[in-house]
Amino acid sequence: MLGVAAALVGTAPTASATARNGVCESGEFCLYYNSGNAGSRVDLVNSQRDYGSGSGCITFVSSGSGQGQCVKNNTASVWNRTGTSVFVFYNSDFGGVYDEVPNGAQVDLNANVKNNNASQIIGDASLRFPLGVTQADIKNRTPHWCWDSKVNCHHDYNASDIFAATGTSVLSPVNGTVMTRNVRAGSTACDSVGSTVTVKDGFGRLWYFAHMDDSPAPVVSVGQSVTKGQRLGYVGTKYHALCTDSHLHIDMRVGVDSRVSCSAAACADYGFVNNQPLLRNAFLALP
Repeated sequence: MLGVAAALVGTAPTASATARNGVCESGEFCLYYNSGNAGSRVDLVNSQRDYGSGSGCITFVSSGSGQGQCVKNNTASVWNRTGTSVFVFYNSDFGGVYDEVPNGAQVDLNANVKNNNASQIIGDASLRFPLGVTQADIKNRTPHWCWDSKVNCHHDYNASDIFAATGTSVLSPVNGTVMTRNVRAGSTACDSVGSTVTVKDGFGRLWYFAHMDDSPAPVVSVGQSVTKGQRLGYVGTKYHALCTDSHLHIDMRVGVDSRVSCSAAACADYGFVNNQPLLRNAFLALP
């Protein structure tokens, strides 16, 4: 599992809830050491980029089996009393496979993350697929995006290249704020990434979209609020995509306001997140 410093983001605590006192109160998400909501527990009120490890980790605090142990990679069951869905992820920074825990559920975590949990989002972390397409539109393209994979198939780092026809609408996968908008023409010299947009959502995730057209240009502006499914722009030509087939490039990092200037293998050490499981489930929700 990826490791970063433990951090709090997102949902504010319920006024009546006292986090980490070992009592599962209304407004809290409670993690248990054993299956069946047994053993020691801890109660949390915020999203967590990383539960932490070593002396700085979040620990189970109530009496019972597992008391004092780190919750990261040790949580078997949960009780969601937050009033909203909670997403528990395999990797830090809300990446990798996950379990969506409905409000009110007292359940064992699913096989994706049971005793393999690294981070959580309190709230709807799901995505809208970022292109205005059907499943057939994607599956029938050559080359085609690896829709059936749970890991990113981008060649150099955690990112996705979703092949689609020029002119396909690029849609925001999240509710958020437009942070940047850059209009770039295509180039027959094969050195243009096309127009780009970044959108930051309420969980601190910065989404980057590249290889969009410049004519028509992206239809949003910096500072604009966008909602899931709102059009950002249009897929460009191969000349907006370094002379590869027309496609949308999308990647994500957490806790930053701008997309680092890197490409290909040079991006590998910048903490880009495996968002493929979220994208895949958004794709499977398409007609």
